Amino acid sequence: MHCWKGLRAFCASGIMLFWMAIPVLAAEPTVVLSLKSLDELLDDADFLGEAVGQPGLKAQAETTIDALTGGADGIDRERPLGFYWKMIDSGPNNLGNLVVFLPISDEDNFEKLVRKFLPDLQVEDDKWSITLPGMPRLHATFANEYFFVSNSPEELSDLAEVEKIASAEQDISVEINLSSIPKQAKELYLAIVEQGARQQMANDPQPANEAEARGRELGAEWTLGALKAITNEGNRLNFTVDVDSETRMATVDFGLTGTPNTSLAKALTSYGKTTSAFAAIAAEDAPLHLLISLPTTGVLDKMDDLFAAIGSSANTAIDKDETLKDDADRKAARDVANRLIAIVKATVKSGAVHSVLILEQGDGDTARIVGGTKVAKGDDAGKLWDDILKLSKESPDLAKVKSDVAKHAGARIHAITTDADEKQTALFGNDPTHLAIRADSLWLSLGGGNLEGLKKALDLSGKKAAKPQAPISLRLKPASLVTVMEKTDQELLKRAKALAGEPGDVLNLEILPTDGAGIKMQLEFGVDFFNLFGGN
Repeated sequence: MHCWKGLRAFCASGIMLFWMAIPVLAAEPTVVLSLKSLDELLDDADFLGEAVGQPGLKAQAETTIDALTGGADGIDRERPLGFYWKMIDSGPNNLGNLVVFLPISDEDNFEKLVRKFLPDLQVEDDKWSITLPGMPRLHATFANEYFFVSNSPEELSDLAEVEKIASAEQDISVEINLSSIPKQAKELYLAIVEQGARQQMANDPQPANEAEARGRELGAEWTLGALKAITNEGNRLNFTVDVDSETRMATVDFGLTGTPNTSLAKALTSYGKTTSAFAAIAAEDAPLHLLISLPTTGVLDKMDDLFAAIGSSANTAIDKDETLKDDADRKAARDVANRLIAIVKATVKSGAVHSVLILEQGDGDTARIVGGTKVAKGDDAGKLWDDILKLSKESPDLAKVKSDVAKHAGARIHAITTDADEKQTALFGNDPTHLAIRADSLWLSLGGGNLEGLKKALDLSGKKAAKPQAPISLRLKPASLVTVMEKTDQELLKRAKALAGEPGDVLNLEILPTDGAGIKMQLEFGVDFFNLFGGN
C-alpha cells in the first residue's frame, strides 16, 4: 500500500515541471490531446446521460451553443479538435508552446463569431492577434481548414499536421511523447518524486516489525525504480476513451511503450511473452474470473533480503507466543514457518507467479469459488500440511479436517468443515471447503458442489487455452455476479436479472501486450452496467 503513495507524488509534482527551467525546445509535440469531433462528444454525452437516467444532454448543449453563437459559428463539428504542447526553454512565467486547433467549415462566419466576443481583434495578413484579460497575447491563423491559436507566433510558422497527431478513432485521446522530454526535466521530476516519497515514508507510522520495515523499503524502491524506468526509458504514454452507442460499450485504454533496447523494453517484451499456466480454466460464462501471471525476474535481486526479514520477524513472534508450551513447541513452530517461507521464496524465484480465481454459480442457489496458485515445491507443501496436522493433534479444530478425502489429477484433496454463520451458509451452502495440494500447485474451493468444480480446474490447469488470454485479466459480469451473490435486496436483484446474460453485462480489466515493446491496460464495460445502481 505504501509504495502507491509514491504515485501520488508522481501526479502531484508532475505539474511543477511546467515552469521549471528546462533549456531546450522539443522537436515534436510533447503532449497531444485530441477529441474525435464535437458532434461525437455531444453524442457520447447524450448517450451516457440517457444511460444514467439524465436524457437530453445533447439537446441542452446545442441550445446553449446556439444561444451563444446565433446558430452560425463556422466550426466543423465532424472533424478532430484539441491541442498540442511543446516543452521549451521555460521560466516561471513561460509554460511552453501551446497550440489549440479547431476544425473550420466557414472562416468568415468563425471570424464574425470571434469578433462578437472580442471586438478588439487585430487581423493582419491572415495573422490574428488576440488579447484576453489577465493572459499573455495569443496569436492565431487559418491553415488546412483549421484554426490554430498559440501563445507563440513562431509555432504558427511550423504547425503540426492535425491528421498525423489527432486521433480519428477514439473519442478522446491523450499522447505523451516521453522521448521528447529533455533529460534535465526528467532528472528534476524524478528528484521531486523521490523526495516526496521519502518524506511520505518518514511520516508513516512506525513499522510493526523488521519484515514490514523491509517490505516498505523494497516497495518504495520498486515503485521509484518503475517510475525511473518509465521516465528515462519510456517512449510513448497514451490514454484513450471510446464510447460506442451501437454496442453500448465503453473502453478506456492506458498504454506504454519502451524505447528499443532498454531494460524497460525488455521487461515489457517479457511480460508480453508470459503465458498463464491457468489460461485454459478461463470460464467465459463465470460471473468473475481472475488470472494473474507476472514475471518476477525484475525483483529477484532483493528477494533474499525480504525473505530473511520475514523469517526473522516470524521467529521473533513465535518466541513471544505464550500459547506455545515449551521450547520443543517453539522449535516445531519455527520449522513450519521457515519451511513455508522457503516454499514461497522458491515460487517467487522460479521467475513468475501464476494464480487463478473463479466465482460462479454453485449447486442449488449458492455461489462457488475455486482458486489456485503455482508453487515451486508442491511436494514440500504436502509434507508441511501433514506435519502441521501432527502438531495440531490436540486442537479441537483438527476434527474439522479430513485428510485425503479424494485424489485427482495428481493432487491430494483434503476437506475442511468451517463454522459458518447463517449468511455464509445461505451464500455458499453446507459443503465442506476443499484444499488440494500437488507437486506444481495449491488449490482451495468452497461453495455448493465445490469438489467437482475443483476437480474440473485440476483437469484443465496446464492445458493450452482455447484462445489467448492476457497475462493479467479480471473479467466480470456484474449483473450475473449480483444474481449469484445477492440474497436480500430485491430491487437490486430485479435490475440485475434484467441485465444478466445480455451483451452489456461486461466489466473487464486487462493488461495486454501490444506490438513491439509495449503494454496496454484496458478497461471495457457495458454502459448499461450503470443501471445496476438505479441509473434508469
